[in-house]
Formats: sequence, C-alpha cells, structure tokens
Amino acid sequence: MKKVLIKSLKNWWSQLVNEIVEAVNLQQSKFLLKVASVTFFIFFFVSVKAQAENTNQFVTLNETNSSIEKIIVEIRTQTGYDFLYNARLMKDTKPVTIVVKNEYFKNVLEAALKDQPITFAIVENTIILKKAEKDRRKNNTPLISVLPQMTSQPNMTPVSPKSAAEAAIIANRTITGKVQDAKGEALAGVSVTIKGTQIGTTTDATGLFTINTVDNELLVFSYVGYATQEVNATGKDNLTIKLAEANASLSEVVVTAFGVSKQRRGLGYAVQEVGGKDFTEGRMNNLASALSGKIAGVDAVQSNAGAGSSSRVIIRGNTSLNGNQQPLYVVDGMPIDNQNRGPVTSSTQLNVDRGDGISSINPDDIASISVLKGGAAAALYGSQAANGVVLITTKKGNVQKGIGIEYTTDINQGTPYIFPNFQTEYGQGNDGVKPATAAAALSSGRLSYGAKMDGTQVMQFDGVARPYSPVGVKNNILNFYQPSQNILNSVSLSAGSQKTQIRLSLSDLRARDQQPNSEFFRKTINMNMRAKMGKNDFITLESSVQYNIVKGVNRPSVGYAELNAAWPVYLAANVVDVRNMAGTDPTRPGINAATGRELEWNPVPAAVNAYYAAYQINNKDDQQRLIGRTSLQVNLAKNLFFKGTVALNSLYYTESNYVPKTNAFTPLGYFRSGKEQSNKTTFQGIMNYNNRFMGDKIGLNLMAGANQEKNDYSSNTANGAQWIVPNLYSITNLVNRDLANSSSLSLAGIASDATNSLFSEANLDYDNLFFLTVTGRNDWFSVLNPGFNSIFYPSVGGSFILSDVVKMPKFIDFAKLRSSWAEVGSATVNAGSINQIYSISNLNAYGLPTLSNPNILPNPNIRPITATTIEGGFDVRMLDNRLGIDVNYYSRRTKNDILAPPISNATGYTAGPQNMGLITNKGWEITLSGNPIKKNDFSWNIVYNFSYNQSEIIELAPGIDVLSLGSGIGGPTMINAVGLPYSTIRANVMKRNANGTLIYNKATGYEDRELKDLGVGNSPYLMGLSNTFSYKKFSMTVDIDSKFGAVGYSNLMQYATRFGLTPVTLPGRDNPAGLTVTGVDQTGAPFTKQWAQVDLDTYYNNLGSAYPGQFVYKTDFVKLRRLVIRYNIPPSTIKFMKIQSASIGLTGLNLAILYQDKLIKAAGIDPEMQQTVGNAQGSQGVAMPTTRNIGFTLNIKF
Repeated sequence: MKKVLIKSLKNWWSQLVNEIVEAVNLQQSKFLLKVASVTFFIFFFVSVKAQAENTNQFVTLNETNSSIEKIIVEIRTQTGYDFLYNARLMKDTKPVTIVVKNEYFKNVLEAALKDQPITFAIVENTIILKKAEKDRRKNNTPLISVLPQMTSQPNMTPVSPKSAAEAAIIANRTITGKVQDAKGEALAGVSVTIKGTQIGTTTDATGLFTINTVDNELLVFSYVGYATQEVNATGKDNLTIKLAEANASLSEVVVTAFGVSKQRRGLGYAVQEVGGKDFTEGRMNNLASALSGKIAGVDAVQSNAGAGSSSRVIIRGNTSLNGNQQPLYVVDGMPIDNQNRGPVTSSTQLNVDRGDGISSINPDDIASISVLKGGAAAALYGSQAANGVVLITTKKGNVQKGIGIEYTTDINQGTPYIFPNFQTEYGQGNDGVKPATAAAALSSGRLSYGAKMDGTQVMQFDGVARPYSPVGVKNNILNFYQPSQNILNSVSLSAGSQKTQIRLSLSDLRARDQQPNSEFFRKTINMNMRAKMGKNDFITLESSVQYNIVKGVNRPSVGYAELNAAWPVYLAANVVDVRNMAGTDPTRPGINAATGRELEWNPVPAAVNAYYAAYQINNKDDQQRLIGRTSLQVNLAKNLFFKGTVALNSLYYTESNYVPKTNAFTPLGYFRSGKEQSNKTTFQGIMNYNNRFMGDKIGLNLMAGANQEKNDYSSNTANGAQWIVPNLYSITNLVNRDLANSSSLSLAGIASDATNSLFSEANLDYDNLFFLTVTGRNDWFSVLNPGFNSIFYPSVGGSFILSDVVKMPKFIDFAKLRSSWAEVGSATVNAGSINQIYSISNLNAYGLPTLSNPNILPNPNIRPITATTIEGGFDVRMLDNRLGIDVNYYSRRTKNDILAPPISNATGYTAGPQNMGLITNKGWEITLSGNPIKKNDFSWNIVYNFSYNQSEIIELAPGIDVLSLGSGIGGPTMINAVGLPYSTIRANVMKRNANGTLIYNKATGYEDRELKDLGVGNSPYLMGLSNTFSYKKFSMTVDIDSKFGAVGYSNLMQYATRFGLTPVTLPGRDNPAGLTVTGVDQTGAPFTKQWAQVDLDTYYNNLGSAYPGQFVYKTDFVKLRRLVIRYNIPPSTIKFMKIQSASIGLTGLNLAILYQDKLIKAAGIDPEMQQTVGNAQGSQGVAMPTTRNIGFTLNIKF
C-alpha cells in the first residue's frame, strides 16, 4: 500500500507542479518551481541512502602494540565517526600492531578487532562496539554487521565524546523507550539528553529513542511546546514518557525573537505559545483567526465575508491613531508580507474581502505559534515591533528510517444558525394596501407596510400572482444560500538521518462558499531541508521554500446594496420568495427572459437582484506567492557560531471584476482590474557566543547582528466603462478606458524602500536564579531624510526565581518575578512622500504621462511612531506542577503618530503631515492552566485566559478634536477623540430631557435628536477557556471564548426598520386612528401628535434613518467555538496497512452562543458583527449569515 501511495504522490506532485507553472506568469517563478522540483527528489531520495554513502571513509595508521582505545581515537579523528561502547569491554582486549595507508576504515576496524572479544555495528555516523557472541565466532560469522534501515529499528545515539575516556563511561547501559503526548500519540524530534552533558539523541517518527548511559544519571526530555521532564532511569531498560502540552505557564521552552528557543524561566516578559494541533483540528481557513481565545491579550476577528477572508489580530490594544495595527508575522525567523485586502465599512460598487498574507499559510505546516506581546519580547525587531510579533515555526523533517508519510483530510460543512427576528403580520405594500399590479409590487418590492397577510393571491414584481403569506427571512436565507463546504487534503513526506532531514508537504484546499457560484482555492507546497556537515557539525545548512496559489471566484460583496446578493435575501418584502428572483430562464439566473436584462425586484436599481449578483456579475482574484529562506550556520568554536540568512517573499497578484451591460444600475456596464507585484528581500547575519564562568555560576550569552530589508512594489490598473459587444469581457471592448500606474482598488503605483539595521542582545544569569537581558537595535530608513532616519530601540528585562531563594509553602513548586522596559517602533511613510513635489500618472487611454502637483505639504522632519512599554508579572506553579498561574500588567504609550491636519488654503496645500498624538494602553493578562485529573487512562487539562485593556486618546493634533476612522452605512461614525477610548462609536439618538421624556420637534412631529458616544468597537475584556479530556484512545477538546464591553452598529436592522420588517414598526398599524406619540417639545411644553395609518411608513422610515444609535447593540458574547472528538486507532488493529498511527475525528465550529445581550438576541443578529478588519471596528452591513460548521477529519501516518 505504501508503494502505491508513493507512486500516487509522485503523480500528484508532477501534476501539481505543472498546474502551478501553468498558472504562473513570471518566468522567475517558473524557474524556481522547476529547480525546487528537481532539488527535492534528488535531496529526498538521496538523503534516505545517505548512511551508506557516508561510510566511504579512508584512514592511515602506523601503530605498534597500541591499545584498542588508541585505535578508536585515531579512526574517530580521521573519519568523524563517533564510537559507543562499555568501558568493561576493553579489559579483555589485546594490543595490536597495524600499518595501513588510505585503507577503507571498515577493513581497518575489522583487522584491529580480529581475535578480539568485540564486534561492531554501524548506525548512521556512529560505530557501536559490543561483546562478540561465542557461537558466531565459532562459526566464523563475520564480525561486521551494518544495521539495515528499517522503520521498526529505533534511531541509535550519535555522541561526540571529548575523549576516549568519556566515550567509555557513556556506554554502560542502553536504554530504549518511546515519547508520547498526553493523548498517547508519538512525538517525533524530542530531545533526549543526559543531564549536565551534551550527550543525547532525538526521537524518530514513531517517538522511539535509544540512548546509552550509566546508572544514577537523569535523562532530560524537552520539546518546543511541551513541558520539560526529567527522569531517573536507574534500573530501567525501557521507558514510556508522556510529555504535558505547553499550556501557558507549564511550558518551559518557547520560541522567541529570530526563532530562538529559550527557557521560559529566564524571560523578563510574557510569551505564550500555541501548538500546531490547535490550528488543524476543527480548522479555520485563516489560521490567524484561530487565535481567538487562545492567548491572553490577543483579539482575533475575521470578517464574515466568505472563505479565504482576512483576519484582524490586535495585541494589547490599538497603537496607531489611524495606521496599521496588525502585528508583524515572522515565519521561521524571517518577516513576511501580510498585506490586507479586506472590505471597508462604507462603500459603493464591489466591496469584497480578498484575504491577507497570513491566510495563504497552510495550517498543517505549523508546528507552533508564539506571540511576542510586549515591547521587550519584540524589541529585536525594532521599527516593526510596536504591534507585537507572531512567530510561526513550521514543521521540519524527523530522524527516522526510510520515508515517513502523513496524510490528512479535513471536510466540514457550514449551515446558517442565526436569523433576524422580523415581523410576519403585515405584508408587502404601502399605506396598509396590498400591491394590485406588477408595477405596484415593483414599487414596494422592499417595503412591508401593506395589509395584514391573509393568504389571498396578490401580484408580485415579476407579474405573477402568489399567496399574500409570510415567506420569512429565515426561509429566504436557507433557500438562497447553499451549505458552505471546505475540503482539504494534505500529504507530507519526511526523511532524515542525524545529519540530514527533509520534509515536503502538499496541500489542496477547495472551498465552496454559501453564496451560489462563489468558490475559493488554495494550493500549497512547503519544503524544509536541514543538513549538518563536517566534523562536529561544523556547518549547518537550512532551507525552506513555500509556494502557494490562491484563487477567489465571485467572492461575496458585503455592506451596501450595490452588487451585494445578501441585500434582497434579507430585505425583500416579507411575502417575496427570493427564489423567484432567479427568473424563468435557468441558463441565465437573475435575467428577465422577456427583456434580456436584469430582473428588477424593487424601485432602486442599486439594490441588485440576488441571482444577478451571484451569476451575472463576476469578480476574481489570483495570487502566486513564494516564501523562501536559506541559512548557513558555521560553528566557529565550541561556544561561538555565525549564522547568515537570506529570505525572499515574492508576490504576484491580479484582481478584476465586471458588470455586464444588462445591469439596471449601470446599464452600459463597466470593468475594473489591477495587477501587483512585490518583493521583500531580507539579508541577515548573526554572531552568537554562549558560555558559563566561575564554576558555572555565571552564564553569558552575547548576540550581535545586521539586517537589511528591501521592499520593491509595482502595480497598474486597467479600468473602463460601456461595453461595445455584449458578453465579451476584455479591456479592448470598452468605449472609455483608463490605463494607469496610479492608485486604484487596493493597488498603488510603483515604490521601493529599504531599512538597514544593527542589533545586539546580552543575556546574563547568575546560578540560574537571576536573569538579565539587554537588547538594542538601530534602524536606518530610506524613506526618511538624513538626520531623521536613524532610530535606536533599546530594551531591558529581568527575572528572578523566587522559589529557589525564598522558602515557599510546600504546595508551591515554582515562583518567578519578572519585569521589562522597551521602546519599539511602527511604520513610517510611503516611499517618495517626504519630499514629493509632483506625481506622474498615465491615467488615459493612450498611456501618456500626466504631471500633477500634490496637495499635501511636504515635511522633511517626519519620524516613525514610537511605542514605550513597561510590564511586570509573576509566574507560579503549584501542586506538583498541576496548576499554573501567570499574571502580567503592562502600560504602553504610543507617540509621534503621523497625521495630516488641515492647513490654510493660502499655502496652496490642503494638509501637511506631522508627528503628533499620544495613545495609552494599560491592562492585565491572566492565564490559569492545570491538570485537575491525571491518571493512566484519563486526564483533564484546562487553560483559562483573561485580559483587560484600557485604551485612551491623550493627544491628537492642534486643530483636530476628532479623528474619524470610518462611518457605518446609515450614519454612525467610529472616532478617535481626546479623552475617549480607541474607536468610539458616535451616533444620533432620540433626545430626552432630564426625566427621560422624549423631546419632539414641534414643526415636524419627529423626535428631536442628539449625538452621543455609545461605546467602543473593540472589546476591552477578552476570555478563553480550553478543556482537553483524554480517555484511553479517545480525546475531546472543548474551546469557549468570550468578549465583553464593546458595542456594534447594525445597518441591517436600520434598513429593516425603515422598510417595515422589524417588530418595532407594528404599533399603530392595527389602529384605524394610527399612532399617537407623546412627550415634550423643545421648549419643555407637553407634546402630542397623531400619525395616521397612511403616514406610518413615513414615520417609521424616519425612525430608522434619523436615529441610528438605536441600532447600536452590546456585543457581549460567550461562544462554544470549537469541539473536537477524536479516536486514535490502535496500529495493531490495522497491521496489514503498515500504519504507524491513525486517528479519526468529528469537529465542530461556532456550535452555539452560550450568552449574549437580550437586545441583540431579540434582534436575531450575531454579536460578532464586524464588517471590516480595518481600524473602524463596531459596524455591520448586510452580509452572508453566520454558519455552524460540522466536519470530519482523518490523519494517517506511515
């Protein structure tokens, strides 16, 4: 079966490479892919046979009556092979005389051991000496035995002893064993060392290990993402070790800046890590969104805009008044581009979410994610670190016999489970009257101010009479939208010896969105290689390449009515069945068969037909992305190494959309398109020194390095209007054409910038009790003027292991105090904007250059944003490390934001950029983790995260009192104002006097109104609770997360009220006299007005449009976010398949809302209502429904 699978994978690989090459337009990408393909198959299969080839070594000896120990030392010196043996073996050996020149080392060793009571075996680069068996010697059995490379054979222990004497003492006893996680699954790549020495090994793909030791030695088991465990192996020959997962404070090894793994006890700042399984079990297509509730202080949201949409990750609140807030994403030590192409809060035309950089990463390739939240943790990234850093470590190859194959399939389906609560008493029409003709039905297509529904036949928009009965928004949602579907297949192949490891993964994601005719595809190839060369691993070479193709087809639009299929689904009159909008021609959904144009359903052409939007209007985007990294580490001395790295993040992206000339709103049609190419190139060199002094009391680690990052960007657009020939969608088929290299869509011309950096870090510890870390980084920016383009970013942090100095209560196992201070930066300005005196574009049909003057006054003294953070906390573990508590407080001040306040028109400019503004963020983070139950057959692990962030705008700019971040459709604005939290929602509400009585405008009879600040769009309180239960071969993971303290505006409910769909519009309809309103007028005098039935639609339309603040809801929620039930199939039950391990599971996402505010529950909308991933949080337009996803997952390892 394995051979068949390998053959199938070869075919799949070739087909996938051909598809990618065919799709890619850039010649350099074609070349790179072909080189990668050839390189992989050479490197992959050659590495499997590397052991046999590595034994081709020759030696020269001239020894007379020399001991076997001396012969061993000479062979090891000349070949680099390590020896393992028991010192007692040497007692019975005899001196030998041997003279050879350039002789094959195995022949020499065989000659030296002739007539000796010793034989040997070769395992990779290690020669194991063992006692010869008497029966074999009697029968003249060959003394040389090279162990075959069998999957069942655990990897042996290559050791680099300092001398033959040290080699002798390590081979007293051989211990074998297996390392598993809490669920009983094998852990590959776990480091197994003898405490206090450099002697060790790693587990193979099946978790097996073999190591030679002496009695009374401690074995140390460590693995990134798991708690380090020490085991006394005295009297034990076989061990089964279970490592606890890295849940919060119980983790001891975490990944820090530049991908360096450090002991948590020595860190002066808070770092949290999430294992790869959290992103692959019950997965989300965008792995950043899966961080929600996982890490204290991290707010992760995803817009409800379909498969492949972008995410918003905010760490410890917002830092910039109106700039980028997203963290820096670093993959295997190198920053990547995370450009966001999400929707905006209020727009016309197409408003879709085309994803971001992180959405192209395959979750199956993730080993772990570490989040550097504070300034000190991220300080080595300097000007890119103000928003925090997300470190992604990808999976690597394992030491194993043969080729390891892992296959994963994940299938899930989503169905809507949240529906608006609309009234079903009064149907379509105006003034309490049913529509009598098709024209009247078209005129009232979105209004439900008619008579009481009675089931009689009534004319509808398409000229067909149907029952005057409630269809209901829930039915329209279920009838128009299809179940979403995500199908992912992923295969990884790995192989490796102690010297060389390689891993290749292929993944294919095919997603069908809820909106008909909408699809998303992602193909990913990821390859990691690592090789150690030379004596004592003098050189280590690492390389990784990731290539992916992302394609979106007819992504759903969100927000306003134009081009938005969701609009009529939700807001059509309540007797209209949305399926009737498809028309009578099944080959042309949404087309009026009689006219050949869009089948209109309401009087406003901008409110598009749902089926026309889904099938006749087209949008698509294609992205090819290459992320490559190569590093070379040279071990110059025992405690000194140099590491050089070069990385490339290359992106080629196209997008387009067209509207045919059959559209009601734009009868002649139009076309929009753009193309972008960007390259981020990084060069980095690091020198690292590590040593201990004064009897190992003082530990010192010094690191210094240089970094250069260069960004090149180019784009162009091709737009036009008025199609000439129908159904021919090409830029050449337009009457009016605009070809430009200037800003359009999300594309912005041609630019290039670079940042040069020098950085250093010093780590000092005393007796592993007191730790001090000092870092410094200086960045030089090409986009800033000399004299203002050099910024130094320092940090200092320390920690103190209190429990090792102060006598603690017996139930406390570990206690640590920590504190840090840092100054880091954020983005600067666009290339060329500091001294820009003109701009050039070719915005015309002929591509001729056009010169224009900018209206922004240049400011040569602009500097980058600076964020200063101070934090402190403690980490306590108790009850035999079964309970951990981590508490952290932080305070961050962000200044020198770059704003452009308005200036006098007499200057000839409208605005000028300046450094100004001050934002503060203060907060607490608490993480509780524990193992309430830990037995042989059953265990329960729990992690609880809580965080609170208080943001405040301290200063803006002279002349600026309020800075608008954006506006929701229908009136509310999200603002930054002095003294208020970030993204405060300001909207008109009904005005009341001191007694709470409504105040009316005497002239109009409408309620008076006033602007009020109604709350913040970003939740200050974040919580997450994760439970993992394991019983024998079964496991269950339950994740709950919640957010409190924010509000959000629903444009859907505003329009629904204006159109007579919400229950609030019912009063007065059943009263012949209409509706009576009472209150006081603007002078305080009593006021009463009677609204007649025929005027109720006018009154309620104003009620909805004039006071949008009434549609601002509390967005507090508690959700059952993820449920995974998995069964690990015992390999013994499927021996015939030669499988190492296999598991099957059921997954669920967004299964239930456990708590929400009563008003938003009554409205029937999702409290997670964000329309955009930009800074203007707290707004919802009209979009697809929220889904509950149920799925199945299968994982098999060969």
